[in-house]
Amino acid sequence: MYLSKLQLYHFKNHSDQSLGFCNGINTITGANGIGKTNILDAVHYLANAKSYFNGIDSQIIQHNQAFFTIKGSFEGESPADILVQFESGKKTIKKNDKAYPRLLDHIGLIQTVFITPYDIELALGGSEERRKFIDLSLCQIDKSYLHNLSVYKKSLDQRNALLKNMQGRPIDPDLLDSFDAKLVPAGIQIHARRRDFVSKFTEYFIPIYQNLSQGSEIPNIHYDSQLNEGHFGDLLHSNQRMDTLAQRTGIGVHKDDLQFGLGEFPLKKFGSQGQIKSFIIALKLAQYKYFQSITNTNPILLLDDIFEKIDENRAQRLIEMVGESGYGQIIITDTHASRVETHFSGLLAEKMHHHLTN
Repeated sequence: MYLSKLQLYHFKNHSDQSLGFCNGINTITGANGIGKTNILDAVHYLANAKSYFNGIDSQIIQHNQAFFTIKGSFEGESPADILVQFESGKKTIKKNDKAYPRLLDHIGLIQTVFITPYDIELALGGSEERRKFIDLSLCQIDKSYLHNLSVYKKSLDQRNALLKNMQGRPIDPDLLDSFDAKLVPAGIQIHARRRDFVSKFTEYFIPIYQNLSQGSEIPNIHYDSQLNEGHFGDLLHSNQRMDTLAQRTGIGVHKDDLQFGLGEFPLKKFGSQGQIKSFIIALKLAQYKYFQSITNTNPILLLDDIFEKIDENRAQRLIEMVGESGYGQIIITDTHASRVETHFSGLLAEKMHHHLTN
């Protein structure tokens, strides 16, 4: 499916905005601070029921307003009108005017891949950023993973609340085991799915990185998990005393990480700026190819201000790659309309352009 129309009401800095899109290359240009990135985030929100940047919905409402609304019309084999509204602390999502019983039921209908300058945190930030990348990749195509992740987070919160309330005092091991009854099966399923994902994902990632970087180094991704060392239930049981003293759960998939490397060296410590940028963009394009392989459809590719952040040669290789017939709808933002036109002028895809002003 592709997005044909987007309407925003009180979403971030957009009080009332309406844009049409083609099933090809769509460009949005305008000055910094005018809300170009927010439009891409609204598209991401329609697909994933949350902002790419801010998990607190109340902070997304335009200043001095009481609600925000996002409406999107999607065309394709199964046309759909999607409406998201947040008001008075409650989020509602409707498909063709019918509300979903659960918000989770909506996720997976539409896939998006978002490439933004903030993605540098994937390489330089903490493990939470890389877990978010895995989760966003799998939740968009796997309902069972989404369910297990929801169960795991809820069970982990309950277990941690018990540990905190006990304030380091001894806890009946059988009581902790009862909390683990839901945590362990969900954690085992999440671990297995993440392990399989990284294995398959790497097959798409390596050639894309080498194409972008034009270098000889071989990139690698290693899935780092405590559950690689043994059965989750046994690990939790043996760590009960430490958890009691720390007042939180120290073992589980909530501690997982991805280790990024080039050859024998960690990307974070030894990668150049160009190598890190190529690595991150390749991660996102591999995510795109992974979605394609599972769904047999084209995700919506969102490119935010990339020409400001990567050199001319990498930018052109990126455009050549996404301009191939294997890609579907692309929505790209930039401050300079002429620069976008230069990069995309040689592509035969359908094009549409919007220029935003105050």
